[in-house]
This record gives sequence, structure tokens and C-alpha cells, in this order.
Amino acid sequence: MKFKQLLKSKETRRKYEYYLSLGYSENAANVLSVVTYGDEELVFLVKQLGKKNVIENLYSWLHAREEKSPQEAIKAFYEEKHPQTVHDEEETGLACLTGMPMLRAFGCARPGRRAAKKASVSCSCAPDVGIAPWMQEESVNNAFSELKESLSTDAYEPIEESDAKSVFTAPTSTFRMTTSNASMGIVLNQIRSGRCVNMDQVRIEEVLNYFDYDVKPPRDTKFTIYTELMEKKGNKKILFIDAQAAKEKKEHQNIILLLDTSGSMSTNQEVTQEAIAAVFSKLKAGDRISLVTYSTKDHTWFKGFEIKDSQSKEDLMGIILGIEIEGCTYGSAGIETAYGIGEKYYKADWNNQVILITDGDLNFGITDKHGLKGLIEEKKKSNLFLSVIGTGLYNYKDDNLEMLSKHGNGTYCVVNNLDDVDESINRHFIALTNIVAKDVKAQVEFNPRFVKSYRLLGYENRQLNHEDFKNDAVISEPYGSGGHGIALYELDMNGEEDPVASSDLKYQKPVLTDSDELGVVSVRYKEPLSDKSSQVETVIYNKNYGTQNVQLAYFLYCLSEKLRKSERLDKYDEQFLDVMITSGFYKNFSGPNKEKLELLLNAKKHNAR
Repeated sequence: MKFKQLLKSKETRRKYEYYLSLGYSENAANVLSVVTYGDEELVFLVKQLGKKNVIENLYSWLHAREEKSPQEAIKAFYEEKHPQTVHDEEETGLACLTGMPMLRAFGCARPGRRAAKKASVSCSCAPDVGIAPWMQEESVNNAFSELKESLSTDAYEPIEESDAKSVFTAPTSTFRMTTSNASMGIVLNQIRSGRCVNMDQVRIEEVLNYFDYDVKPPRDTKFTIYTELMEKKGNKKILFIDAQAAKEKKEHQNIILLLDTSGSMSTNQEVTQEAIAAVFSKLKAGDRISLVTYSTKDHTWFKGFEIKDSQSKEDLMGIILGIEIEGCTYGSAGIETAYGIGEKYYKADWNNQVILITDGDLNFGITDKHGLKGLIEEKKKSNLFLSVIGTGLYNYKDDNLEMLSKHGNGTYCVVNNLDDVDESINRHFIALTNIVAKDVKAQVEFNPRFVKSYRLLGYENRQLNHEDFKNDAVISEPYGSGGHGIALYELDMNGEEDPVASSDLKYQKPVLTDSDELGVVSVRYKEPLSDKSSQVETVIYNKNYGTQNVQLAYFLYCLSEKLRKSERLDKYDEQFLDVMITSGFYKNFSGPNKEKLELLLNAKKHNAR
């Protein structure tokens, strides 16, 4: 078997180049681009070849085989050793229609051949499911899509859009500031899979956070608060706020990788392997890494492993190739084990981080949100942080993952293909693993001399009360190194009513209502290991200063509302959106932003069908 032939396809070649770019050797890149962990046959082969130098042994073994593909070679080898085994696909009728990955995605069945013996589905497809032999492939695919939609158990926190608020009755706007961009990953995955996007999947603030803005990170302070003001027709303005954290990185990493290997993860093997390879590639000599997997029970593959060189990382990837996907999802047991290992190897001056890779479906052990919240709240007292890499479709529990990352003082991203991994893990690894602040809150106070009412665009599920801002007992969300959180307001200008007296607010005092300040933005945060907050703030002046930053954010807001199929856009929003698209002005945004916008525009077209 010649690897040059295997790498002819564009997709496989790209994976090969990706692994090379991460620093893996040519042989490792060859193997990892054509072989994916998780299958029983591969696990068996790895055991036969030996646990040491797995990738080199696989490389040599594949070279010697005559089959046309690694999958055929591994399958043939397995059948040579297990001639009595019958294919799952031959034993289960559902597999005739949907394939085994779909059968496994909604339950605890193992992906290996023994799963078929546990199934009780008839194999005669046509009588059981009404599929005649003459049906076209397109019809079967349509039936398959409808079946998947009907079986979908995705879960998201509901979003209820809020109305504008009067400055005279609600002079301050308070919310949990976030750097999360998970919603964008969810939206992109929906579109790639041919599914429509719904309201609850589009968290506007997370779509805004996915893009890059021309704001320099702070050097001598923890946070920079940057604002822009842009005129909008109809006596309205758009206010752009970017709260950006400093770039900080600990000298060494103590990372505990917690990997979901239950049956529902069987369709996410390839992207999970790419994500793990990216995490390993970022480690340097002296760092420590541990691996815990969980399905029906948890298993520790290695703990406190000290990285010595690049070969160390390839040895770890060889171990990954020997892991099988099977069973139910005992996530709480995995969390207990991972934190126990993290505490054992904890070093105060290191970054101590648990990274969870999962679809969020927890169907064994502690499964309800209240119980999971209590578990993670208790575990974070160990001063370890929990960041989440979500992946999956049709059985994706976004609400669980949002809750775990927030209460675990970690960040949250979603990856479902190589582009996602490259963007959220490879490019932004330092933000994923190095937490520089926690419980970050924002509060904006508006001057009634200029602002009559305001509407925060997004953040529906992150609203706080005015008094929560200075209450350190009210938790918020963390910031990774160099992370930014974007907030966008629509302001209705020129209020004429008298301000309401309030002793603790700056612009409610008559002596200050003649100020040319439009408002003030305040950000409170705690150092990663502190329970006391610090505060920074910046004044917003009533002067239009709109660069591409606010234009990009406003454009993204309009696109997001379209994806939501919301009726919140007024005629001026619609005009702005139309001009940006028909004139092609959006193409003037920087390279990465332009490419990401093309994806969103395609999503908008798809969702309008």
C-alpha cells in the first residue's frame, strides 16, 4: 500500500498537511491522515503490533499490505483472526438504511462487531421500513435526513429576545461578559449538515466573538475597554464595545485531557483526533499531560506524562489510536477521576487545566444540570479550570456544556471539522488553556442627556441585575489569554425627560447631566485564584468614531437576526444589510473575516429556504 496513492484526494492531503504543520513527522502525518481511532478492528491491530512505537509500526504494516485502503487492510486482518464474526451491517436491518454510525449515535451500542449481537432489529429492509429495491439513492438520503431530524435530541437554552429599555427607568445595563464563540461553531455545523438554524442556536454575542477586530491587547493592565460609535439612520446610533484581556502564558502546563468515548461520539472520531493532535502539538518539554476516557466506566491511559520531545507527542497519538469507542456516558465519573489526577500533579505556578471533549450527552451517573453544576462547583475549589471542546450533531447537549464551562471557570468552543479545529484550538490554544481572569462582568451606564433608550444586541441569557455587578458572590464567565468579548448596543438618541435621582449613578446627578459623556463602560473581574474583584472603566463620548470594527459587528448582528428568522431588524438595518451584500463591501474586511463571512452568508441563504 503506497501512501502517495492514499493522499491523492484533496481531503486526505489537507489532513496530511495539517498534521505536518503541527510538527508531526512525515510518517506520523501519513498514518494519522488515513487512520482514525475508535474502531474495534484498529484497536485489535494496535494490540497485535505492540503498544510501543505504534505509529511507526502502523506505518510499516500498512506499507506491506496489498489492499487499496487502510480500512480494507485492517478489516481483512481482523477477519483473519476472527473468521466467525459476522458484520454488524449484515445483522441489523436499521444499518441497511442508516449505517452503523447512526445506530450508535443515539444510544449505548458499541461500534464494534459485538454490537450486532445485542441488536434486535430485523435485517429485511424493504418489508420493515418500506424501502423498495428500486428506490433512488436520493430518496433514501432524504428519508435518512428525515429520520435523523425526528430522532434529534439536541438541547439548547431557550432565547427570548428583549425590548429596548428606557434610560430613565433602567439607567444601567449589566451582563456577564463572555469570550465564547461556541454558537458560531454550532451554526456552521448545522449548515454543513443541511439543517436549518433556529433561534436558540444563535447567540449573537458569540457570533460577534468569532471574528477578529483591530484592537490592540493591553500591555500594562489586565483589560482594555475599546469603544466606537456609529451613526444609524432614524435618530439611532450603534455602540461597539470590545473588552480585551492581556496575553499571559504560564511557563508550564499541567493538562488533563478528558475524552468522551461513548457510543454517541462514534460519528465525531475524525475531528476529535484532529483536536487531540492539536492539543498535544502545543505542549513543550517539561509540560505534563494526562488522559482519561469515559464511557460506561472511566479509564486512565496515562497520568502526569512528562513531555520530552516531539517523539513524546507521537507516542501519545499512538496511544490514542488504541482507544475504542463504546458504551454509555458516565461523564461524572470521568470528571471525578480527571480532577483527582489534576490535583495530584498540581503546581501553583503552572497552568492547571482539565480539557473536556464531548457532545455533552451524559446518560449515566450524574446527569441532571443541578447535579452537574454542584459537582463542578465543588471541583473548581481545587483551583483547576475546566475548558470544553464540544463536538457532535443530532445528540448535542449545548446547554450542559455551557453550564460546565461557566461553572468550571473555563472557556467553551465547538469543533466539527478541520477548519473549526484550526481556528478554535490551533490558532487560539492559549486562550483555551490559559485563564487570565474569571467572573468577568460588564456594566454600561448611559447619560440621559444623549440617550433616550438602549437595546443590548444579544446576551439574552447573560443578563444580570444592577446590584449583581458589585456582588462578588454572583459568578460570571472567564477570559482566556488575549481573549476579547464584544458587546453591541442600539441607542435611541436625544432623550428630553428629566433624569431620575439616584445617588450611586454618575449621570443621574443634575450637576453632571450637562457632560458631553454619552456613558461609561465598567468591567469587573477576579484574578484566576482570587475571590476579590478589581474594576476598570472607560468613558464613552458622544462623538461618532466608526471604523471597520463597528461596521463588521453591526453587519454580523444583522446576519444573526436573519439566521434567527427574527423580526427585530428595522428598515435601516435591512438597508444596511442589503448594501453590504449587494455592493460586496463585506469583501473589504480582512482575509480571515472575509472567509468567515462567506460561510455566514451561505448559512443565511440556506436558512431562508
